[in-house]
Amino acid sequence: MQQKIYQAALIGCGRIGYSLGLDKKREQPASHTMALNENARIKLVAGCDTDAAALQKWQAANRRAVIYGDSANLYARHKPDIVVIAVNESSHMKEAVSAIVSRPRLVILEKPVALSMDEALRIKREAERNGVPVLVNHERRFALDYDMARSYIKRIGTVQGIHARLSSSMAVYNSKEEHTGAYSLIHDGTHLVDAVLFFLEALNDGEVSSVREITAGGEGLLKRAMGMSKDVRYENTFLKNPVITGLFKDEGGAVRNMSAHYITTVCPDVTISMSGRSKFFGFEILIDGTEGRICIGNGYLKLYRRQESTLYTGFYSLMSDGSVKVPRRTMYFANMVQNAVDFLDGTAALKSTLQTGINSLAVLEEIKNKL
Repeated sequence: MQQKIYQAALIGCGRIGYSLGLDKKREQPASHTMALNENARIKLVAGCDTDAAALQKWQAANRRAVIYGDSANLYARHKPDIVVIAVNESSHMKEAVSAIVSRPRLVILEKPVALSMDEALRIKREAERNGVPVLVNHERRFALDYDMARSYIKRIGTVQGIHARLSSSMAVYNSKEEHTGAYSLIHDGTHLVDAVLFFLEALNDGEVSSVREITAGGEGLLKRAMGMSKDVRYENTFLKNPVITGLFKDEGGAVRNMSAHYITTVCPDVTISMSGRSKFFGFEILIDGTEGRICIGNGYLKLYRRQESTLYTGFYSLMSDGSVKVPRRTMYFANMVQNAVDFLDGTAALKSTLQTGINSLAVLEEIKNKL
């Protein structure tokens, strides 16, 4: 039986949309264009970008696709099955809503969902109103190494603590960039928080955390129905009420270092730390159990189990678990696109949903409000 070919359109032909796929040091495919083109079940029919130079470079590599300078023009002429939103964070809400109201079968939205919870909840309301599912590209939910680490959690005993750390030279938070999202708390921190939630879900019998909307009485309900969100508040029901330590700001007032600490029902010690003073880029999560340890980061996965010590008589030490073969390739981008295909085929659920993306944003916004 011949399998259906799904047509896709790409909104945003820049870095994550296209050019990261040219980076020879990265595991490929590393951009939406390359991942879409490598999947035999997808035909990339159109691309859109407001940057004419970027658009021309993209078309030179995708000659069978039609190009547009604005998404409205694209939607007027095409009805793709999949619309990928790969624009800058400041344009996420606008382009996501535009894509949703055009009613494709699926929207793939780059992380973070939006610049704020207000914007994210607007996207959610439009998605529900139009019946359009949204896959958020929090790529570690599709990566083979993170999937292996999540499965291995059951082998390290009772989890005592999770420590996640992001290191870069970008400010953790800068109020002057509120309108652009050009700070690591939201730009890369969304990956860190989502990965922590991904592991916590495994400890919580697969149940995801959630964000509950709260409205301020009848007037708030009316404004919500009209699409006005000023009176809509939210409560994150899992990672909430952080204690902030290690707060350091530079001379301009930008946050350069902080740690957020949590107590949860499934793990008594969760810490999310971010540095904007580092002269290197680092992304790592350490999960400590009573009988083992998991260390995972960009480019590595290390698994440890309790074994009889070679150093001390009568003691046990953590030793590398040689019985597990760590995958050489993570397949993070390819698996994300395949999940979209499987979802449209009706054979799989989305592994990274609009709700899980909103959950991560809620955690980040609560941290931001305490900085």
